[in-house]
Amino acid sequence: MRSSVNRPAAVIAAVVAVVVTAVIGIVLSSSRGATAPSAASVVAASDKSASPNYVAMGSSFAAGPGEGPIVDRRCLRTGDNYPNRVADSLGLQLIDVTCSGSTAAELVSGPTKNRHHRRPQVEAVNRSTTLVTITTGGNDVDFVGRIIAQTCANMRALGLAHCGSGRTPPNGPGVADYARLERSLVEAVDAIRARAPKARIMLVDYAPVVAIDSPPCELLPLMPWEVQQESLIASEMSAVNDRVAKRTGATHISTAGLSAQHSVCGPLPWVRGFGSKMVYHPNAAGKEGIADLVISAQGG
Repeated sequence: MRSSVNRPAAVIAAVVAVVVTAVIGIVLSSSRGATAPSAASVVAASDKSASPNYVAMGSSFAAGPGEGPIVDRRCLRTGDNYPNRVADSLGLQLIDVTCSGSTAAELVSGPTKNRHHRRPQVEAVNRSTTLVTITTGGNDVDFVGRIIAQTCANMRALGLAHCGSGRTPPNGPGVADYARLERSLVEAVDAIRARAPKARIMLVDYAPVVAIDSPPCELLPLMPWEVQQESLIASEMSAVNDRVAKRTGATHISTAGLSAQHSVCGPLPWVRGFGSKMVYHPNAAGKEGIADLVISAQGG
């Protein structure tokens, strides 16, 4: 990473502005006081449509905020996210209940506190569901939130004192956190099976954000040991998906081997880097890339 301490004041001010914009974007992804809900956010458990459908579940890495047309402001869900691309390619009727800020623990129980407008995502599944994708877990272990906090701490150390909120980067998740995530996913898959016994369920990894074997770049202002820590967390999240898939008979769509190519500092990044709106979230290439993985697995 090249220091920005010696840049002109105007450039530094601009960098601060984009950092604050990026962090605010992440905060909005888990906002408790957003604008009025759209009908797509509230899933009716009584839906008995006879048409085969595809239900997309998960957090912001599935909802796709940051670019593309917003179709649900409460969830920052876009019309060009990977579920829409999958549905278009496979000719399926999409029921998209992905929601930025959601956790794996909320898939079955539904959100708590001030988010009662959102029903449990599993309620979107019914007897006509043929495909379910789940991309979640990052909010359970504070994956992207930690990267943002680390980024801003590093930028403040370079003299950009107004970057972010001053939040201290939290410790990484422990064994108990991953075990809790695994239990939540197993519970979700079991609930889906009870509603749609014949549906194919796919546990889809997050698009790669960091990679140990990628060269450092200005789009990811992390120290080497921070990159290593976040890489290990991403690997463990993928390992949780793999264990759940083997235990339940679901399909695991892994991105573990794609980080060097498609992380922030890779030659073909699938996520937006530092200075972007909804920083460290999938870009258009990432949405397309994840969709291609799902489509390929569905055809196999």
